Amino acid sequence: MAYPVLVEVSRGALVEARHRGSVAVVDLAGAAVLALGDIGRPVFPRSAVKALQALPLVETGIADTLSLSDAELALACASHSGESVHVAAAAAMLRKAGRDESRLECGVHWPLGEEAARRLAAAGTRPGALHNNCSGKHAGFLCLACGLREEPGGYIRPDHPVQRTVRAMLEEVTGAAHREERAAIDGCSVPTYAVPLTALARGFARFGCGVGLSPDRGAAALRLRRAVAMNPAMVAGTGRFDTTVTAALG
Repeated sequence: MAYPVLVEVSRGALVEARHRGSVAVVDLAGAAVLALGDIGRPVFPRSAVKALQALPLVETGIADTLSLSDAELALACASHSGESVHVAAAAAMLRKAGRDESRLECGVHWPLGEEAARRLAAAGTRPGALHNNCSGKHAGFLCLACGLREEPGGYIRPDHPVQRTVRAMLEEVTGAAHREERAAIDGCSVPTYAVPLTALARGFARFGCGVGLSPDRGAAALRLRRAVAMNPAMVAGTGRFDTTVTAALG
């Protein structure tokens, strides 16, 4: 199936580059409203499903047991810039679970935010795991492990109870099997599963409206949506598109 040109990049009067892709939009019943390209081809959603990966943390009641704030829940859904506010929130989540930065298994990289990275470099400081753009998600995984009374070490492994719980949640919300033969490792070391674009669209339609979800899961989705809407700076960071749009549109 041909992939249509979705974006053209111009330089002067000429088109310098064309980018092809696929688009899937579904209604609450899962029927296609808009379909462009090969929407049945499995794709790796990676960080796009962080909000879905955070559902077990809220639905199980562990978020309430640990008194996680809305800002911290928003961070669990984030690909943040590694600014001081993000680092502090991730550290606070870990403290509430009785853990610290040393238990994060997301790896280390310089902050995505240029200003945050420059400040670290100017101070002669190296980044830590808390600066990883996925540290909020991983802090959430550690909170989930502790709340489930599971050994948190190795929480990134596909066979760990945390990842089994998250995988089951993703399958139920998207309606797509997350098969081992379509599994890979995301940039932050956790499993990611390739599923059709239509399944992702269906999952986010359910997450966004609660239709097709149990009452408890629908309430968890609503809480995460509100947490993100009220804390747009936690989702990305200063000058980032996600934060700007969320702040403008709520």
